[in-house]
Amino acid sequence: MNTEALTSFVKIAELRSLSAAAKLYGLPKSTLSLRLKHLENDLNVELFERVGRKLILTDAGQTLLTHARKIQESCDAARAAVTELSDDVAGTLRIGARGEFGTAFYAQMLIAFRRLYPKVDIELTFFSTSAFFSAESLDTLDAVISWDEDEEEGETLSTATFALFASKSYIERAGMPKNPRDLAEHQGIVYRMPSGLQHWWLQNGAARESILPRSNLIANDYWTIKYFAVAGEGIAYLPRFFTALECERGHLVPLLDSWASAERRVSIQITRPHASSRKMEAFMDVCRRYFSPGFVFTGPRYYVESIHLPNETEEGSSP
Repeated sequence: MNTEALTSFVKIAELRSLSAAAKLYGLPKSTLSLRLKHLENDLNVELFERVGRKLILTDAGQTLLTHARKIQESCDAARAAVTELSDDVAGTLRIGARGEFGTAFYAQMLIAFRRLYPKVDIELTFFSTSAFFSAESLDTLDAVISWDEDEEEGETLSTATFALFASKSYIERAGMPKNPRDLAEHQGIVYRMPSGLQHWWLQNGAARESILPRSNLIANDYWTIKYFAVAGEGIAYLPRFFTALECERGHLVPLLDSWASAERRVSIQITRPHASSRKMEAFMDVCRRYFSPGFVFTGPRYYVESIHLPNETEEGSSP
């Protein structure tokens, strides 16, 4: 049985689409289709049936998927075992991540790792906060990075707090709030969670406030929330690390400095601790150093930049 055909079958099965698999993995659709056809001919079964635009696994396809994942895991283990005999850290590292801060957080950490270990291939998969991967899919990953609120699993890498931010143009127009009560007079840009609208949880010493501001802009993406804030549309509730560059460049201003959320834990959980490898040990070492005091990231960083001055009549702000 051809291992390339098996790998292609798993990619198609996870996305339920030839086109989506071809786009995600940078392979010609014709190549994936041909490999799937050869696999079906080899096994003399149909592995998918088409329902609308989706490919649904047949009973034979579901059985093969279970075995194919085990075969992939065995191949990875064999490759890792051989790699251990060399002086190089190499192989494939499959990382899953939950959260909205991919380019500003996880991608930067992976670039820092890649610059030290360029022979390691990276596969980064983001999960929806409302639909986490199945247990079977998690078995294909080496580690999962997440923002935990109540969970205690995994190793803590860092913590982060949310606070309030607005653009200079908004503050000039609406005024600077001096305490949480003043926020009732302001326009908010609100994040929609799977469970509903996100409240602004703020604390200052023993004082606690839960605020749901009036808003005519709601989004379920933090980059969009930040963009609207830079554009002067209202006050945003965002992690401090996520707005550091915008504040440094004057595109956003922190509000109510002494008020912020409780710390949220950023953790990493190794999904297969029994299958330790040099590449995983190297990755954990880089993760710890990335979040240690004094670490300076020198790679590309994303931020929202205001191109036009607020008093110009032309429309304009651009990411």
